[in-house]
Amino acid sequence: MAERRLRAALALAALMAALLVPDQVARAQGEGSLEPEHAAAPARDEPPRIEPRRVLASVDPEREMSPDEARALQAAVREAREDTGDALLRERIACYRRFFVTHCLADVGQRERLVRARLDRLEVAANRTLREHSALELNARTATELERREAAEPDDSARRDENRRAYESRQAAAELEQARREAQAPDLARQAEANRSERARRDAEAAARRRDAETRSRQDAPNAAARARALEARRLEREAGEAREQLRRESRKADRERREQEARKRGESPRSVRPGRPPQEAAAPKAPDGAGAPSAPR
Repeated sequence: MAERRLRAALALAALMAALLVPDQVARAQGEGSLEPEHAAAPARDEPPRIEPRRVLASVDPEREMSPDEARALQAAVREAREDTGDALLRERIACYRRFFVTHCLADVGQRERLVRARLDRLEVAANRTLREHSALELNARTATELERREAAEPDDSARRDENRRAYESRQAAAELEQARREAQAPDLARQAEANRSERARRDAEAAARRRDAETRSRQDAPNAAARARALEARRLEREAGEAREQLRRESRKADRERREQEARKRGESPRSVRPGRPPQEAAAPKAPDGAGAPSAPR
Protein backbone atom coordinates (compact mmCIF):
# COMPACT_ATOMS: atom_id res chain seq x y z
CA MET A 1 0.00 0.00 0.00
CA ALA A 2 2.82 2.44 0.92
CA GLU A 3 4.69 1.56 -2.26
CA ARG A 4 1.61 2.26 -4.39
CA ARG A 5 1.14 5.61 -2.67
CA LEU A 6 4.80 6.47 -3.30
CA ARG A 7 4.48 5.52 -6.95
CA ALA A 8 1.37 7.67 -7.32
CA ALA A 9 3.15 10.59 -5.64
CA LEU A 10 6.16 10.06 -7.94
CA ALA A 11 3.94 10.10 -11.03
CA LEU A 12 2.19 13.25 -9.78
CA ALA A 13 5.53 14.95 -9.11
CA ALA A 14 6.75 14.04 -12.61
CA LEU A 15 3.62 15.52 -14.12
CA MET A 16 3.99 18.75 -12.13
CA ALA A 17 7.66 18.98 -13.09
CA ALA A 18 6.76 18.56 -16.77
CA LEU A 19 4.32 21.43 -16.43
CA LEU A 20 6.51 23.76 -14.35
CA VAL A 21 9.99 23.23 -15.81
CA PRO A 22 9.33 25.04 -19.16
CA ASP A 23 8.08 28.14 -17.28
CA GLN A 24 11.15 28.13 -15.03
CA VAL A 25 13.48 27.72 -18.04
CA ALA A 26 11.84 30.61 -19.88
CA ARG A 27 11.99 32.81 -16.81
CA ALA A 28 15.63 31.97 -16.29
CA GLN A 29 16.49 32.71 -19.93
CA GLY A 30 14.72 36.05 -19.70
CA GLU A 31 16.78 37.00 -16.67
CA GLY A 32 20.06 35.77 -18.24
CA SER A 33 20.66 32.84 -15.81
CA LEU A 34 20.36 29.08 -16.36
CA GLU A 35 20.17 28.09 -12.63
CA PRO A 36 16.83 28.01 -10.86
CA GLU A 37 16.19 30.25 -7.93
CA HIS A 38 16.53 27.36 -5.40
CA ALA A 39 19.68 25.91 -6.95
CA ALA A 40 22.03 27.96 -4.81
CA ALA A 41 20.03 27.51 -1.61
CA PRO A 42 18.07 24.24 -1.38
CA ALA A 43 14.56 24.42 -0.06
CA ARG A 44 13.98 23.58 3.53
CA ASP A 45 11.48 20.78 2.72
CA GLU A 46 13.97 18.76 0.67
CA PRO A 47 14.81 15.28 2.12
CA PRO A 48 18.26 14.65 3.63
CA ARG A 49 20.93 13.29 1.32
CA ILE A 50 21.73 9.58 1.72
CA GLU A 51 25.45 8.85 1.68
CA PRO A 52 26.38 5.21 0.96
CA ARG A 53 29.46 5.36 3.23
CA ARG A 54 27.27 6.35 6.21
CA VAL A 55 24.88 3.39 5.88
CA LEU A 56 25.79 1.08 8.76
CA ALA A 57 29.23 2.75 8.82
CA SER A 58 30.13 1.11 12.15
CA VAL A 59 29.93 -2.41 10.69
CA ASP A 60 33.01 -3.94 9.07
CA PRO A 61 32.04 -6.86 6.79
CA GLU A 62 35.60 -8.25 6.96
CA ARG A 63 35.54 -8.61 10.75
CA GLU A 64 34.73 -11.94 12.30
CA MET A 65 31.30 -12.06 13.88
CA SER A 66 29.53 -14.36 16.23
CA PRO A 67 26.25 -16.02 15.18
CA ASP A 68 24.27 -13.61 17.35
CA GLU A 69 26.03 -10.62 15.78
CA ALA A 70 25.39 -12.04 12.31
CA ARG A 71 21.67 -12.44 13.02
CA ALA A 72 21.54 -8.91 14.46
CA LEU A 73 23.31 -7.65 11.31
CA GLN A 74 20.73 -9.38 9.11
CA ALA A 75 17.92 -7.61 10.96
CA ALA A 76 19.80 -4.27 10.67
CA VAL A 77 20.31 -4.78 6.93
CA ARG A 78 16.59 -5.47 6.40
CA GLU A 79 15.70 -2.32 8.34
CA ALA A 80 18.31 -0.24 6.46
CA ARG A 81 16.95 -1.45 3.12
CA GLU A 82 13.50 -0.19 4.01
CA ASP A 83 14.76 3.15 5.42
CA THR A 84 17.16 3.92 2.57
CA GLY A 85 14.62 2.83 -0.03
CA ASP A 86 12.07 5.29 1.35
CA ALA A 87 14.67 8.10 1.67
CA LEU A 88 15.99 7.61 -1.88
CA LEU A 89 12.47 7.58 -3.22
CA ARG A 90 11.82 10.91 -1.51
CA GLU A 91 15.04 12.27 -3.03
CA ARG A 92 13.97 11.06 -6.46
CA ILE A 93 10.64 12.83 -6.06
CA ALA A 94 12.44 15.99 -4.96
CA CYS A 95 14.59 15.89 -8.11
CA TYR A 96 11.55 16.82 -10.19
CA ARG A 97 11.43 20.18 -8.39
CA ARG A 98 14.94 21.05 -9.56
CA PHE A 99 16.14 22.42 -12.87
CA PHE A 100 18.68 19.69 -13.69
CA VAL A 101 16.26 16.78 -13.22
CA THR A 102 18.31 14.25 -15.18
CA HIS A 103 21.52 14.99 -13.32
CA CYS A 104 19.74 14.75 -9.96
CA LEU A 105 18.07 11.45 -10.87
CA ALA A 106 21.39 10.04 -12.07
CA ASP A 107 23.06 11.02 -8.80
CA VAL A 108 20.25 9.41 -6.78
CA GLY A 109 20.48 6.26 -8.90
CA GLN A 110 24.25 6.09 -8.45
CA ARG A 111 23.99 6.43 -4.67
CA GLU A 112 21.16 3.89 -4.59
CA ARG A 113 23.37 1.35 -6.36
CA LEU A 114 26.20 2.03 -3.91
CA VAL A 115 23.83 1.66 -0.93
CA ARG A 116 22.47 -1.62 -2.28
CA ALA A 117 25.97 -2.90 -2.93
CA ARG A 118 27.03 -2.10 0.65
CA LEU A 119 23.93 -3.66 2.15
CA ASP A 120 24.38 -6.75 -0.05
CA ARG A 121 28.01 -7.01 1.08
CA LEU A 122 26.99 -6.80 4.74
CA GLU A 123 24.21 -9.34 4.24
CA VAL A 124 26.58 -11.71 2.43
CA ALA A 125 29.06 -11.43 5.32
CA ALA A 126 26.32 -12.18 7.87
CA ASN A 127 25.04 -15.14 5.85
CA ARG A 128 28.59 -16.47 5.43
CA THR A 129 29.15 -16.29 9.18
CA LEU A 130 25.93 -18.18 9.88
CA ARG A 131 26.74 -20.82 7.26
CA GLU A 132 30.21 -21.30 8.70
CA HIS A 133 28.78 -21.59 12.18
CA SER A 134 26.17 -24.13 10.98
CA ALA A 135 28.92 -26.09 9.20
CA LEU A 136 31.03 -26.10 12.37
CA GLU A 137 28.07 -27.32 14.42
CA LEU A 138 27.35 -30.00 11.83
CA ASN A 139 30.98 -31.09 11.86
CA ALA A 140 30.95 -31.24 15.65
CA ARG A 141 27.77 -33.31 15.65
CA THR A 142 29.20 -35.58 12.97
CA ALA A 143 32.42 -36.04 14.92
CA THR A 144 30.43 -36.85 18.07
CA GLU A 145 28.29 -39.35 16.17
CA LEU A 146 31.41 -40.96 14.66
CA GLU A 147 32.99 -41.25 18.09
CA ARG A 148 29.82 -42.81 19.44
CA ARG A 149 29.70 -45.28 16.57
CA GLU A 150 33.37 -46.15 17.01
CA ALA A 151 32.79 -46.72 20.71
CA ALA A 152 29.75 -48.90 19.97
CA GLU A 153 31.43 -50.72 17.06
CA PRO A 154 32.61 -53.73 19.15
CA ASP A 155 29.14 -54.26 20.59
CA ASP A 156 27.55 -53.83 17.17
CA SER A 157 30.04 -56.25 15.62
CA ALA A 158 29.41 -58.84 18.34
CA ARG A 159 25.66 -58.42 17.90
CA ARG A 160 25.96 -58.80 14.13
CA ASP A 161 28.07 -61.94 14.58
CA GLU A 162 25.54 -63.37 16.99
CA ASN A 163 22.68 -62.60 14.64
CA ARG A 164 24.58 -64.18 11.74
CA ARG A 165 25.29 -67.34 13.74
CA ALA A 166 21.66 -67.56 14.82
CA TYR A 167 20.52 -67.13 11.22
CA GLU A 168 22.93 -69.80 10.01
CA SER A 169 21.73 -72.12 12.78
CA ARG A 170 18.10 -71.60 11.77
CA GLN A 171 18.97 -72.19 8.13
CA ALA A 172 20.81 -75.45 8.99
CA ALA A 173 17.87 -76.63 11.11
CA ALA A 174 15.46 -75.84 8.29
CA GLU A 175 17.60 -77.74 5.80
CA LEU A 176 17.78 -80.76 8.14
CA GLU A 177 14.02 -80.68 8.61
CA GLN A 178 13.51 -80.47 4.86
CA ALA A 179 15.86 -83.42 4.30
CA ARG A 180 14.05 -85.42 6.98
CA ARG A 181 10.69 -84.73 5.36
CA GLU A 182 12.01 -85.69 1.96
CA ALA A 183 13.42 -88.94 3.41
CA GLN A 184 10.10 -89.72 5.10
CA ALA A 185 8.04 -88.84 2.05
CA PRO A 186 7.90 -92.42 0.60
CA ASP A 187 6.94 -93.91 3.99
CA LEU A 188 4.34 -91.23 4.48
CA ALA A 189 2.94 -91.90 1.02
CA ARG A 190 2.73 -95.66 1.73
CA GLN A 191 1.11 -94.98 5.11
CA ALA A 192 -1.42 -92.65 3.50
CA GLU A 193 -2.25 -95.30 0.88
CA ALA A 194 -2.63 -97.94 3.62
CA ASN A 195 -4.92 -95.61 5.56
CA ARG A 196 -7.05 -95.04 2.48
CA SER A 197 -7.28 -98.81 1.88
CA GLU A 198 -8.21 -99.48 5.51
CA ARG A 199 -10.86 -96.75 5.41
CA ALA A 200 -12.30 -98.21 2.21
CA ARG A 201 -12.37 -101.69 3.81
CA ARG A 202 -14.17 -100.41 6.90
CA ASP A 203 -16.66 -98.54 4.73
CA ALA A 204 -17.32 -101.72 2.74
CA GLU A 205 -17.82 -103.78 5.92
CA ALA A 206 -20.19 -101.15 7.34
CA ALA A 207 -22.19 -101.17 4.11
CA ALA A 208 -22.35 -104.98 4.20
CA ARG A 209 -23.57 -104.92 7.81
CA ARG A 210 -26.24 -102.41 6.90
CA ARG A 211 -27.39 -104.60 4.03
CA ASP A 212 -27.51 -107.67 6.32
CA ALA A 213 -29.47 -105.72 8.94
CA GLU A 214 -31.95 -104.57 6.31
CA THR A 215 -32.31 -108.15 5.03
CA ARG A 216 -32.90 -109.53 8.55
CA SER A 217 -35.40 -106.79 9.29
CA ARG A 218 -37.36 -107.67 6.14
CA GLN A 219 -37.24 -111.40 7.01
CA ASP A 220 -38.26 -110.83 10.68
CA ALA A 221 -41.15 -108.52 9.81
CA PRO A 222 -43.86 -111.27 10.07
CA ASN A 223 -42.66 -112.37 13.56
CA ALA A 224 -42.34 -108.85 14.90
CA ALA A 225 -46.10 -108.53 15.58
CA ALA A 226 -46.18 -111.86 17.45
CA ARG A 227 -43.20 -110.90 19.59
CA ALA A 228 -44.82 -107.55 20.30
CA ARG A 229 -48.08 -109.27 21.39
CA ALA A 230 -46.18 -111.70 23.61
CA LEU A 231 -44.28 -108.88 25.24
CA GLU A 232 -47.51 -106.96 25.79
CA ALA A 233 -49.17 -110.03 27.34
CA ARG A 234 -46.26 -110.60 29.72
CA ARG A 235 -46.39 -106.95 30.70
CA LEU A 236 -50.14 -107.13 31.43
CA GLU A 237 -49.68 -110.34 33.44
CA ARG A 238 -46.91 -108.77 35.48
CA GLU A 239 -49.04 -105.69 36.17
CA ALA A 240 -51.99 -107.94 37.23
CA GLY A 241 -49.75 -109.90 39.65
CA GLU A 242 -48.51 -106.71 41.15
CA ALA A 243 -52.12 -105.52 41.56
CA ARG A 244 -53.14 -108.80 43.33
CA GLU A 245 -50.13 -108.54 45.65
CA GLN A 246 -51.08 -104.99 46.47
CA LEU A 247 -54.67 -106.05 47.26
CA ARG A 248 -53.42 -108.84 49.58
CA ARG A 249 -51.19 -106.45 51.45
CA GLU A 250 -54.02 -103.97 51.86
CA SER A 251 -56.38 -106.77 53.03
CA ARG A 252 -53.91 -108.02 55.69
CA LYS A 253 -53.38 -104.47 56.86
CA ALA A 254 -57.14 -103.89 57.15
CA ASP A 255 -57.59 -107.19 59.11
CA ARG A 256 -54.78 -106.31 61.52
CA GLU A 257 -56.25 -102.89 62.18
CA ARG A 258 -59.67 -104.42 62.73
CA ARG A 259 -58.35 -107.00 65.25
CA GLU A 260 -56.43 -104.33 67.12
CA GLN A 261 -59.60 -102.26 67.41
CA GLU A 262 -61.58 -105.25 68.75
CA ALA A 263 -58.83 -106.04 71.25
CA ARG A 264 -58.84 -102.50 72.57
CA LYS A 265 -62.59 -102.73 72.99
CA ARG A 266 -62.26 -105.88 75.13
CA GLY A 267 -59.55 -104.23 77.25
CA GLU A 268 -56.85 -106.53 76.06
CA SER A 269 -53.36 -105.40 75.24
CA PRO A 270 -52.60 -105.30 71.57
CA ARG A 271 -49.18 -106.80 72.28
CA SER A 272 -50.70 -110.13 73.42
CA VAL A 273 -52.35 -110.55 70.11
CA ARG A 274 -50.25 -112.27 67.52
CA PRO A 275 -50.06 -110.28 64.33
CA GLY A 276 -52.18 -111.62 61.56
CA ARG A 277 -54.48 -113.83 63.82
CA PRO A 278 -57.40 -112.66 66.05
CA PRO A 279 -57.63 -114.22 69.59
CA GLN A 280 -60.98 -115.86 69.08
CA GLU A 281 -59.89 -117.46 65.87
CA ALA A 282 -56.50 -118.78 67.05
CA ALA A 283 -57.69 -122.42 66.93
CA ALA A 284 -59.56 -122.05 63.71
CA PRO A 285 -58.16 -123.94 60.76
CA LYS A 286 -55.93 -121.99 58.51
CA ALA A 287 -57.66 -120.83 55.39
CA PRO A 288 -55.95 -121.42 52.12
CA ASP A 289 -53.81 -118.61 50.80
CA GLY A 290 -55.91 -116.00 49.16
CA ALA A 291 -59.19 -117.08 50.74
CA GLY A 292 -61.41 -114.31 51.93
CA ALA A 293 -59.54 -111.76 49.91
CA PRO A 294 -60.95 -110.46 46.69
CA SER A 295 -59.12 -111.71 43.72
CA ALA A 296 -57.83 -109.26 41.26
CA PRO A 297 -59.17 -109.51 37.78
CA ARG A 298 -56.80 -110.98 35.26
